[in-house]
Amino acid sequence: MLYITLTSLIAPLLIWLTFLINWPTKNKVFPRTAKTTQEKKSANQPIGEKFTFQLGLAVMILFIIIKSLITYFYLSSRNTLSILGANLIWGAIMLAIMIFFNLNSSNRISSKKNQIKIGGAILVVLLALVGFGEAHSYLSVKPVANSIKSTKIASESAPTFKKGVTPVALSPKTVKNRMNKNMSDVPNSQYFQLGDIQAQYYKGKPVYIAPVEFDGLFKYYSAHQTVPGYFIIDATSVNAEPHFVKKDIKYTNTSYFNRNAWRRIYSQHPTWLAANGSQPQLEVDDNGTPYYVQTTYKSMALSHRINYSKLHVVALNAETGTTKLYTLKHLPKWIDEGITTEVADSMNEAYGKYQRGFLNMYLSKTGIQLPTSDSVISTFDKQGNVQYFTDFTNPRSDADSALGYSMINARTGKLVYYKTHGIMDSDGSKANANNNYKAQQWKSSMPVIYNINGKPTWVLSILDDTNAFRGYYYIDAADQSVHATGDNANEAVENFRQALIDNGSNAGNTSQGTKKQLSGKIDRAVITTKGSSQVLLFTLQGSSTVYTVDGEDYQKALLTRAGDQIKGTVRMANGKAIGNVTKFVNNNLK
Repeated sequence: MLYITLTSLIAPLLIWLTFLINWPTKNKVFPRTAKTTQEKKSANQPIGEKFTFQLGLAVMILFIIIKSLITYFYLSSRNTLSILGANLIWGAIMLAIMIFFNLNSSNRISSKKNQIKIGGAILVVLLALVGFGEAHSYLSVKPVANSIKSTKIASESAPTFKKGVTPVALSPKTVKNRMNKNMSDVPNSQYFQLGDIQAQYYKGKPVYIAPVEFDGLFKYYSAHQTVPGYFIIDATSVNAEPHFVKKDIKYTNTSYFNRNAWRRIYSQHPTWLAANGSQPQLEVDDNGTPYYVQTTYKSMALSHRINYSKLHVVALNAETGTTKLYTLKHLPKWIDEGITTEVADSMNEAYGKYQRGFLNMYLSKTGIQLPTSDSVISTFDKQGNVQYFTDFTNPRSDADSALGYSMINARTGKLVYYKTHGIMDSDGSKANANNNYKAQQWKSSMPVIYNINGKPTWVLSILDDTNAFRGYYYIDAADQSVHATGDNANEAVENFRQALIDNGSNAGNTSQGTKKQLSGKIDRAVITTKGSSQVLLFTLQGSSTVYTVDGEDYQKALLTRAGDQIKGTVRMANGKAIGNVTKFVNNNLK
């Protein structure tokens, strides 16, 4: 704190010294009461110089006090450009004060032209440096986008459901609702409030955790400056109830003075900056020990520009106050969100807007795409990672289609962009779901795209007006007429798969299920129309499973009738045909 305070006041100090060192001797003004030569000689110091010294000293002491308070309470940026900007502001104030008080004193301002010129020159140099740095930060945006570790792939490679396991998590709104109902488990709960919900893996299982935080300064001292613990809940079970974990937590985001989590990190690692102004996030290790995790970086000289390929992470032990700095490559296994949500938001914005440079952002706007939501959604993938999801849309205000979507690995910072075509964005999916629950006045939440049966599918949670969970809603991202609901994720996905079959969708390229060789005699067969295509639905003798064949893929299949001998290949999941027969031969039509 002392370093930032003093380095921010170098300019006013130099300006003050300028008014002292360059004082013209022949223009010194003596006390008006000194009438004789002897009295003038006996004067210890000319009043003009003495006045300037005392005024400057008083102003510098005042500046140090004010700047110290600002630095302590607002944690001023340690970026070089920010420090130069502070010098420019404080220096301008000092120059104005010195000119004003000397104008209104017995000093002749005409004798101070050199001092004013030098002081002004210092400010001009600072202004040039700050102006260059700010312009560089604002205009040189392409390197920021290039520093993001990113990969672009087709939407067919999007995340899928792992057999027997669903990565679909409860909505954080539902989780917060349940945790708030259990605040009675917190000792002296009147002193506290629930903090932000965070996603992570705990002992290999996806969970949500939330800190208990102080509810104001008075209650902070009433609670003896210590939080009694945090909440944890299974993230994927619709019937899960939160569990309160008792821990004596001394450092939190809502603690005051030296026990504030960010202030502690700030003081322990003075050369590192909080990436994009993010706040520390709570995580726990496999022993249940709470930590506050902060994404940090070092900026370039004379720039606010961030290099996303060189991010670091500081972990603060919330019980002891000890901290440790890590690179992203060497994070402990228990840290799942080394990249905080605010940093992930800024990465998406940079990826969508900055790739073709500054001028393109405002002129041709070629390739520009904007995140549909202001905040990413935390999801769990089948590899055991937390992924931040967001979809991108056209910068046109009337556009409602998704250009693609990203998944950012919260541990490594790697961004994978999935290119899509002809699908609705998250706002469109929410509007569709909300329209189906008008009567109940329920609302959709947490829209995320998964690849189900080879199709980009929006998966949403349905909440009532108290944010209680009511079910899942699945909708084909390319065809809003195909949707399904379920009380849990597995039921909803099976209903959705059946809706795809009923709609005649070609879902044979799904990565789920197992391939099965098909052969036998047709028991029943019917041709049905789905949209602009015709589909054969049939069963085989000795089986109740309904199989589907898309007429556009196999036109002769539409000539099939009961008694025909057929063979082919079909994908099966849970004993059901989940899509079109991928290979079909009617032996009677050879």
